[in-house]
Amino acid sequence: MRKAAESISANEINKYLYCPYQWYYERLHGAAEIRKLYKERNHELGLEDVAYSNFRKGIAFHSSHDFGSERSSALRWLMRIAVIIAILAGVLCGYLFYHYFI
Repeated sequence: MRKAAESISANEINKYLYCPYQWYYERLHGAAEIRKLYKERNHELGLEDVAYSNFRKGIAFHSSHDFGSERSSALRWLMRIAVIIAILAGVLCGYLFYHYFI
């Protein structure tokens, strides 16, 4: 274990409570070495990093739907017009209610 780290932080206690083995091996080898071993193991088994894989799936999803197209631009304008109409209708209803019922 590292001799320089005599004290244990709250983060390390949290890691220990989550998984004592993970905490031990991280203290023994260091986080960088664990990440390196993790990448080597995944490369040997032909596995890909889940976080990176999900990131690539998200990029593919957004680029396939083309959120910057003219159709989505027209939808944004229609939404803005609908919001303006709803605000005007609310103001008109409030005025009529206040003027005729109060």
